[in-house]
Amino acid sequence: MHVKGHYFPKASSNYQECVASISDTHIDIKHDEYIITRHAITELNLNSGMAGLADELSFTDGSRFIPLDVNYRWPFKSNNHQIMERLEKSKWAILAAVILTPLFMWLALYKAVPAIAVYSIDTLPHNVINQMGEQSFTVIKKLALDDSELPVEQQTKIQQHFNTMLEQLSLDKSIYRLSFYKSEHFGANAFALPHGRIVITDELVNLLVDQPNALKAVLLHEIGHIVHQHSVRITAQSAASTIVLAVIFGDLEGIAEVALGTGASFAQQGFSRDMEREADSFALTQLEYLGYSSNDFADAIETLQYSHTSENEHLKKVNNLLEYLSSHPSAQERIDNAR
Repeated sequence: MHVKGHYFPKASSNYQECVASISDTHIDIKHDEYIITRHAITELNLNSGMAGLADELSFTDGSRFIPLDVNYRWPFKSNNHQIMERLEKSKWAILAAVILTPLFMWLALYKAVPAIAVYSIDTLPHNVINQMGEQSFTVIKKLALDDSELPVEQQTKIQQHFNTMLEQLSLDKSIYRLSFYKSEHFGANAFALPHGRIVITDELVNLLVDQPNALKAVLLHEIGHIVHQHSVRITAQSAASTIVLAVIFGDLEGIAEVALGTGASFAQQGFSRDMEREADSFALTQLEYLGYSSNDFADAIETLQYSHTSENEHLKKVNNLLEYLSSHPSAQERIDNAR
């Protein structure tokens, strides 16, 4: 079998018009019937071209041969190469790839990654979780928190109620810690960090000053986030999703940055609706266990809803509320569930 083509010597862009003569065991590259080089077929490296491009042969000495006929396919080409070529030419295969690739990415990012994160957090050393929490707290404190202006007596009273609930629920007080801060950014709010610290704002304490049991319900909700390790899960999901995208798109250098910065990512994350419902369920169950009413939680949500609504006269507050609602179940849903 004879194939016309261009022969490129080693490390050269100049070529000769030659003929490749193929036998069962070797291939000869000839020019005017003179054999320029001979190679065993087992030593060839076949670089398959895409549809519309010729298959290039690379030899062990660094030289190359490219057929003139772009549609020519070498007889010793493997089945795998032939299958890939047929797929590249198939409109149905291309259409399937266009449809299935986004579906695969969706399944990987929104199903597989969260599932892996749930099981992987149990393997994290406690000191890693502590570092994540402290890093997150440092970032949030710098950006959005100011020293509390609540009277010491008021802070002490709330802290005592908090410690009492921890004792009744058999939770470790060295892990679950309560901190008071003033925050114009967060307003009336509370949030839990991965390592067990719960931050409650002066604005929330003042808002619920006449509803102490409602404040306890909010604290139980935040304790629920810690018990179910929501902060760690969402950070693990964020890191894993970034790594998946880095592998898919080839940005492997970003993986190291993810490994170093996962703690800070919590400052930019919101809990999912399912996580919020899980924390709500924990709060409602523990309120009943501690002898309080689920209505206390509903009262807290109603008061917060009214407060946020009244503050939304300012555009900035509108944006904050929309962001809040985007990651939380609707207030009415939570109230109805508590009632």
